[in-house]
Amino acid sequence: MKSRHIVLALLTVAFLGGQLLADGMIVPIRPEIQVRGSWAVKYHHVNMTVRDQVASVSIDQEFVNTGAGAIEVEYLFPIPPGAAIDSMTLVVDGKEMAGKLMRAEEARQIYESIVRRKKDPALLEYVSFGLYKTRAFPLEPNKPAKVLVTYKQVCKKDRDLVEVWYPLNTEKFSSRPIESVEVTVDVKGEADITAVYSPTHDLNVERKDPRHVIAKYSAKGTLPTTDFQVFYKAADEAVGASLLTYREEDGKDGFFLLLASPNPRTAAKSVVAKDVVIVFDHSGSMSGKKIEQAKEALRFILKNLNQEDRFAVVAYNDGVSPYSDKLLPAEGKNIESALKRLDRTDAGGGTNIHEALQVAMKYCEGKAKRPQYILFLTDGLPTAGKTSEADILSDTKKANGCGARLFAFGVGYDVNVRLLDRLVEDNHGKSDYVKEKEPLEAKIASLYSKIKNPVMTDLKVEVPGVTLTDMYPRKVGDLFEGDQLLVAGRYFIEKDKKNIADGKLQTQLLVKGVYEGKERVFEYRVGLAATQKDPTYQFVEKLWAIRRVGFLLDEIQLRGQSKEVLDELIHLSLKHGIMTPYTSFLADENTRLADSRELRAKGLAAAEGLAGSFRGGAGQMDAMNRQALNEAVRAAPAASTPMTDAAGRVTGHSAAKMYGYSRVDRYEKKADEVVTTVRQTEQGTLYRRGRTWIAPNAAKVDLDKDADKIQEIKRFSDEYFSLVRANSVSENQLLATQREGEDLVIKLRGQVYRIR
Repeated sequence: MKSRHIVLALLTVAFLGGQLLADGMIVPIRPEIQVRGSWAVKYHHVNMTVRDQVASVSIDQEFVNTGAGAIEVEYLFPIPPGAAIDSMTLVVDGKEMAGKLMRAEEARQIYESIVRRKKDPALLEYVSFGLYKTRAFPLEPNKPAKVLVTYKQVCKKDRDLVEVWYPLNTEKFSSRPIESVEVTVDVKGEADITAVYSPTHDLNVERKDPRHVIAKYSAKGTLPTTDFQVFYKAADEAVGASLLTYREEDGKDGFFLLLASPNPRTAAKSVVAKDVVIVFDHSGSMSGKKIEQAKEALRFILKNLNQEDRFAVVAYNDGVSPYSDKLLPAEGKNIESALKRLDRTDAGGGTNIHEALQVAMKYCEGKAKRPQYILFLTDGLPTAGKTSEADILSDTKKANGCGARLFAFGVGYDVNVRLLDRLVEDNHGKSDYVKEKEPLEAKIASLYSKIKNPVMTDLKVEVPGVTLTDMYPRKVGDLFEGDQLLVAGRYFIEKDKKNIADGKLQTQLLVKGVYEGKERVFEYRVGLAATQKDPTYQFVEKLWAIRRVGFLLDEIQLRGQSKEVLDELIHLSLKHGIMTPYTSFLADENTRLADSRELRAKGLAAAEGLAGSFRGGAGQMDAMNRQALNEAVRAAPAASTPMTDAAGRVTGHSAAKMYGYSRVDRYEKKADEVVTTVRQTEQGTLYRRGRTWIAPNAAKVDLDKDADKIQEIKRFSDEYFSLVRANSVSENQLLATQREGEDLVIKLRGQVYRIR
């Protein structure tokens, strides 16, 4: 393709706001050999260099025939409309294979033809795409076919936020996990890069300089089922902030995700001095390895205080032993004295949590002029002094006159997680838990490293003319150097719609707080989805729902269940496929999803168990499950470890990582378990009932009572392909999940279909 043609194509893509090219796959020629399971990907490495919003993409992947005999195959590379291939090379046994570029209509016929021949809907999601197809070539058993592809693409941009997208989705057709998957995004901006965020994958972000970032995703032995997506913002701002919004229907609340990051160029200069009070348990149960790990963690904190900081150490067992009667400057002699005192502290006695917290709060009396953090460690239940939960909670909250943030660590299984969770909720912090055999010092050091350098404190968020509700975290908190704050919530547009353009309300985002010791307000021009459904940020609703479910579980555990809380928990879990131990009954084939009374009854039984589970291994496991939900940063069903196996089934360990779904007896080992009645996709969760899979948009359909309203369609019939042509890409992706011998119930354009 000549340069001028490439430029024209790129301009076309920029105008259309198109996505990056789809990834390639092997398709056997013989009709009886399926697309899925006949070949595997050995490795898949992608390098994306983004300059001036243009991504130069280089793909290096290797396929292998996993069967016993040679098979004739073609290599297909689906291409969304408007995309521009710079070059494409297929190398098999050192020989270059020629290919042909086909337009959308011709490509659609090829996709449909393959689906008909194979009796497999695997390629349906690409029927609206163009196609690059090679001629047939033999794929010998265990002889790799190496594919090299390069192309350029204009990335989609929304104000200062740029989206980089790459489809790993086709790798789900591999017959076995891929040995190595790597996606590297090298970005240089014309302005300082603040936010770097992926809603789909864990990233390792390396900042070369304020305007140069390398973000990398890598995994071993995985089957990617989620396309790769990353957003970055380049703008010369002291604090970078972006608002991603999504609205499913007109007239209803929208959903937002706030990304806030300090400027990497100026953050170090803007760090403010802080006060740190370390409260650590040295009761008898901390003896041995625990006390040594705790001391090592405290040494790390003391040695990593900033020069302008102040600190205090409060050791407690059945009594309380503060190392000093006031906050001390973090100077060499004070640090050295505290370290020596720490060395002489031994384990023994009971656990006086009430008095320890009362003493800690005395260091923070009055209105704080600097951020105050209390790091509280315990490995047991209160056994000395006031032991009543109510007294400890109310007295601690009353004593915290300066608004100090309390971070609590529960060590081992002999802790009251309900007490610790309520303590941090009342005192604007967070709790974390350490398993019996888990290294303690690493967790405490990791938390301190994140809060070491406060840049902006006591953040508040406003959007004029818009009501923001149900925000998680509930209190926005502080912003730290090298950190990125994510706040998910709902919004309602109050005022008239005269400022709506292109389906978005044009307004301002206000981020308020204390910056460099002074009250500051940072303003950003934003557009909130108002009347138009734009799927770009569709993940925002599910991310909010995950955090909301975590909050509702907290409410049940801390305050007991209510009808309203339980109904909402079930509704969100069913709609978004958020599997937790307390909505796992949704995966039971005997549960009728359309029967609200049955769902509530089963939810009540699960909630009663949750409310009573606040001690021991079960209590800690539940707390960590809720924390995973409360702090979720991704909405995708698969990330570094796939949540689904090759058959689309939910695996327990992956679900635990994503949504907190795990069983007590597997908690320590993080062992996998397979739930064969749930199938997670990017478009939602399907539930199996016998041989029938129910799509998320048809979950409320009663298959018996509503039978006369359900239209039956035979798979691969002319009617079936008429539906396919009318569907969106996401609707066809749901159709593509159906396997041989299965029925699929799905709602399309208001009509419910059973596809047999």
